[in-house]
Amino acid sequence: MRFLGVLLATALLAAGCGADGSERASATSDARELLSATVNNLGSLQSATLDAKLDAAAGQQETQVAVRGPFEVGKKGETPRFAVSADVTAAGQKQTVGATSTGESAFVTLQGKTYEVPSMLAGQLTAGLEQALGQGGPLINIDLKRWVPNPVNAGTAEVGGVETIKLTGPADVRKVIADVNLLAGQLSALQLPGAGTNGKLPSKIPAEAADEVKDLTVTVYTGAEDQVLRRLVVEGTAATGNGRALLDLTLTKVGEDQDIAAPKGARPFAELLAQLQAGGSVFGG
Repeated sequence: MRFLGVLLATALLAAGCGADGSERASATSDARELLSATVNNLGSLQSATLDAKLDAAAGQQETQVAVRGPFEVGKKGETPRFAVSADVTAAGQKQTVGATSTGESAFVTLQGKTYEVPSMLAGQLTAGLEQALGQGGPLINIDLKRWVPNPVNAGTAEVGGVETIKLTGPADVRKVIADVNLLAGQLSALQLPGAGTNGKLPSKIPAEAADEVKDLTVTVYTGAEDQVLRRLVVEGTAATGNGRALLDLTLTKVGEDQDIAAPKGARPFAELLAQLQAGGSVFGG
């Protein structure tokens, strides 16, 4: 269902927001100014621990996705470090995947087994990532002010022990799609083994997908002290049927050093290649 794709892309893009230190915000601060402060510093979030959950339904089908783990973007020229895992439950089946990069070595986890990615392939993927992101990252072109033209300051809320200001409002779906497609074009350089479509990410969301979305609401919880994103909630409903989706993303330990280490007991990458050749999918389907 395309409206779900719009919802996911909205959340993932906005998750890259950060801000520099500015004066402390409160429940009476101007919502547009707070959102603008975040937009003006897209891509400045350097490290955090991510915890994101998606719950979606369409007809009789339900999907749950949980993504968690620490990440560090690193300085220019440095390889990003992360240790992220994802649980996907759909059609009554659950799949678990994971990816780790220590900055020196890379690993993938599929169906409970961890494989070390050869340095040559890891280097190629890193080069593709750098080409896709470019100077300052693709998020520098994303403008949340266009997405939520009329945000409301809904008061204070605590997220992970940090006081935040809750900014919420209906999203302009067409402008969200336009920015998502801009990002997709920049990411098209990535080649992902086992991802299908010759390993390339989907390139574009059709503009008419906006007609399939009845409501799309974006809520940003930004730090009262620093206006750095701490939580993002995206809710959407389909224009027809009972389609719905809720994504709740939380960032903790923002700006701190993250504990990222190479997993133990990694298996040879050749075993993963054999699995991909046999099943044609990272899920072995």
